[in-house]
Amino acid sequence: MGDMVTNDIGASFNNSHIPIFFVQLGHHVNLFLDKILLHAQQTNGKENVYVLADQNLHLYKEFNCIDISKYLTGREFDSLYQHHSSNPYSFEKACFDRWFIINDVIKDLNIDYFFHADCDVLINEDLNNVYQYLLDNDYKGSVMFFEHEGRSITSGHSSFWSKTLLNDFCNFVCTKYADINALNEILNLTKTGFFLDNKNVSDMIFLDLFRRGTQLKTFNLFSLEDEGVCFDFNLNVPSNGWRKIFKVNRFYGIKALTRRGKSLYAQSADDEGAGFKFNTLHFQGYITKSLIPKYIAHKSLADNLANNLLALYTYSFRKMQLQKNRLRDKLKF
Repeated sequence: MGDMVTNDIGASFNNSHIPIFFVQLGHHVNLFLDKILLHAQQTNGKENVYVLADQNLHLYKEFNCIDISKYLTGREFDSLYQHHSSNPYSFEKACFDRWFIINDVIKDLNIDYFFHADCDVLINEDLNNVYQYLLDNDYKGSVMFFEHEGRSITSGHSSFWSKTLLNDFCNFVCTKYADINALNEILNLTKTGFFLDNKNVSDMIFLDLFRRGTQLKTFNLFSLEDEGVCFDFNLNVPSNGWRKIFKVNRFYGIKALTRRGKSLYAQSADDEGAGFKFNTLHFQGYITKSLIPKYIAHKSLADNLANNLLALYTYSFRKMQLQKNRLRDKLKF
């Protein structure tokens, strides 16, 4: 049975192993979140994995769950936020809100450092080795960004954070939204396609600007590729934001991955070396999320078969749904 975490247990976070946070806001539950959480527990220890949720708390009774309902309102950012996105207001604001929520949670629980993962990120390896490396070298957290000819976009879907780095980022966001001239500069920069043609003003754009401007020491997770270790930016693209281009599974259209023991490896397209171990996989997108069960470490052949069949069925169903919707939209015209 998991524990419903309350504020009186903050002392139990001793930072010997980095706590891992998944944030689930609202009534909708991310596809296969239960498998994501179970897998993270298997690789990093049940006591180190937490889901932060405000609704459907009964669904997380087998996990460590932090009730974040009291953190949802009453902060300065609520009155500052302006919506400049084609995405729904609730979606875009929630992407910002999670950082403020986590910031409040770690202050209440006296947590110095944590790892944040989106609910479609599969954590395949123990993250403590990277955490210890960051501590030993006085990094305040990590960054993950694509860059091309001076333009870039940054994501926090798999990221290490110190309390100092996160607090500074939250202050940065509020400062920019409170300054009409600064916000207009961001809007204009976004319209030029500077953020690799991401035209929606999102937390990714603010993360990118913050990364460029912060004086705190941060580590680029993509650089671990030079050591044969990867944190996945997006399974749907062959590049991982650093030097290598990886082979692609032609059927699913994602990075081609093979399992060796409990670990997953991708092969560089330009050599036949030992391959690159992936600490995380990011299943971004309606179709790609359906493949999560396929890459869960199995306990038996029967378990492996069941997960593969579940992934194939869900993948096929979702793909047919998309095709059906496209045909319906086409017939409207």
